[in-house]
Amino acid sequence: MSFFKKRPSVSEDAAGGGDSSMFDITLVPFKELMELRGKEFVKKLNSSDYNGVQGILEKLKVDRNTGLHSNNQQDLEQRRTAYGKNIIPQEPQSFLSFLT
Repeated sequence: MSFFKKRPSVSEDAAGGGDSSMFDITLVPFKELMELRGKEFVKKLNSSDYNGVQGILEKLKVDRNTGLHSNNQQDLEQRRTAYGKNIIPQEPQSFLSFLT
């Protein structure tokens, strides 16, 4: 039995997981890709699953030169529904930070 609760890495409103049918990549494989680091990330990104940066851009329906347009609220809302809000969770404070 653990005395410590694991803090969720993403808040409920940021979780997403809604309808991603307009995109060629769903939340779970995209999240798994984004959690990789270093050589593992590069290897997976360049695999036949994703075909590099250009492949990811195509799957996410993003233009390499212009990115997303902030004035297209419908598109942004569809992305929020599919993938959640882009929120980076705060780092938990260490025990030592409370002592100083």
